[in-house]
Formats: sequence, structure tokens, C-alpha cells
Amino acid sequence: MNRVLNRILDFFELYLATAVFILLLASVSVEVFMRYVLNEPSPKFFELTIYSYVWTIYLGASLAKRYNQHIRFDIINRKLPPKARLFIEVVFDCLLLVIFGIVLVPCIEYTIWNYRIMASALQIPWTYLLLCYPLFILLVMIHCLRSIYRNARALFGRPLTTEPEVLPWQ
Repeated sequence: MNRVLNRILDFFELYLATAVFILLLASVSVEVFMRYVLNEPSPKFFELTIYSYVWTIYLGASLAKRYNQHIRFDIINRKLPPKARLFIEVVFDCLLLVIFGIVLVPCIEYTIWNYRIMASALQIPWTYLLLCYPLFILLVMIHCLRSIYRNARALFGRPLTTEPEVLPWQ
């Protein structure tokens, strides 16, 4: 089960994010070429650049949560004993899980509701463009659950038998 979940998470956070980032680079390159060389700016490539940038941000943010690499203010946290740090991690992950759980259903409803609105240049439904946000919420909720489980086990003296994930590029 854990292997299947890791493969699903890899698909969204590594492979899809990489493909969207490559799309972002390609659309920016084409847009710059068309705007400054051909003197014919393309609204389609401009819109594609914006949406691929937003998708890259949200998929990258969930990847940062997966590996606990978000920037944080932790001066006080570093002074605490390890058990207190684990407790704070569990509390904040629970809080984030509750907040995202409350936001998830309205977010999905809003995303589905926007199906009838078309993007001005690309002429695709906004649902596809906004889908990155509910996907981000679901991915972060999965990472919060995994982090709560891992940290709660360590807090109560039963560490995991397997090591937590390391960054794929390390």
C-alpha cells in the first residue's frame, strides 16, 4: 500500500510537476520569441505561461510538504527538546489537516462550478485550470496524515521500522 501511494504521489509531485515546468519554460520561450523577434505577442502562450506557473507552484508546494522542506520560523522550536518538537509538529499537522478538510469540499464545488467558464485565449474550461488547488489540498492532507502517523509513533517511543523518505535528488 505504501509503495502504491508513493508511486501516485511521485506521479503528481515529480513527473506531472516536471512536465508542467517544462511546459512553462517552453511557453515562456515561445512567448518571448514571438513578442520580441516576431513582434506578434500571443495571448494563448501568455495564458499558458500563467496557468503552468500556478500549477508548478502548487505541485511544488505539496512536494515541499512531502519532504518537510518548507521555510519556517523555528528559532524557538530548535531550543525545545525533541519530544516537544514532535508534539508541536503533530499539533500543527492536525491543525492544517482540519483547515484543509474544511476548505476541500467548497474548493471542489467551486472548481466544478467553473466548468462553464472558458479561459479567454485557450478556450478550455476553467475547471482544468483551477484543478491544481484541490489537488494541492489533497496531496498536502495525505502528507499531513503521514507526518502525524510518523511523528506520533516517534513521540510515543515506537519509531518506524523504515526510514522516512529522503529527497530524490540527495
